[in-house]
Amino acid sequence: MRGIHSQLDEAMWAVVHEFPRLARRKSGAVGLAPLVGMRPGTLSNKVNPDLDSHHLTVHEAVAIQNAAKDFRILQAEAAILNHAVIPLGDFSRVSDVELLDAYAALHEQIGEHARAIRETLEDGRIERVEVDRVRREFFEVVQAGFAFILRLEGLIDEGA
Repeated sequence: MRGIHSQLDEAMWAVVHEFPRLARRKSGAVGLAPLVGMRPGTLSNKVNPDLDSHHLTVHEAVAIQNAAKDFRILQAEAAILNHAVIPLGDFSRVSDVELLDAYAALHEQIGEHARAIRETLEDGRIERVEVDRVRREFFEVVQAGFAFILRLEGLIDEGA
């Protein structure tokens, strides 16, 4: 089945079966299943697009992605729904210097985005590769903006 479902099916299969061998862990479904409280055969069946009898729940998909540190299922879902995924990071412990660094990084990304736009427009022709670069730079601006906000939230004085 091609199209919407195949994108998601391919992502689920890849996250499970490409789970890396780390230290002494086993790879694939054999290595990942115990981390999410499943048997390897069950997990493998749940991501097999040819089986109609087994399916991942949303909760299982979240657990699998967190355990594998691989978010291709989320990215496939977002693409199907015409949305974007932006990793945010954990900035719960932040210093003033880190906040200033995040603010400077945000402005650096804004500058790179502006440069990409200027270079796209300078010859009077817009090519696919140029639009892709502008899009990529834009998402980096958004990610830097979220990183700044999260660092700022890390400084909230809950007692005030």
